[in-house]
Amino acid sequence: MKTSQFITSIIIIFLFSISLSLAEDCNKFDKLSKDYAKCTSEKLKDKTSKKANELKVFTSEKINDGKKKFNSFKLKEKLLKFKNSKTAKEFAEK
Repeated sequence: MKTSQFITSIIIIFLFSISLSLAEDCNKFDKLSKDYAKCTSEKLKDKTSKKANELKVFTSEKINDGKKKFNSFKLKEKLLKFKNSKTAKEFAEK
């Protein structure tokens, strides 16, 4: 049991160190240089584009779920009937 925990912890540390080394460090530039501004703006752009894509997928799933629920209700038929009726009397008769 202890050897598997030890191996797992070594793997986690190894993967964490690789992810840190792949991240670009903007601190190597002077804070007032254009290279630093370019580096930070690219990092921000990458983060926001990833979040925007996740948000887009999440909202499209929610919209599709809402459409499925709306189509399963009888409310849709009633709304179409109301839309196609010209007067309240026609709506009540149908």
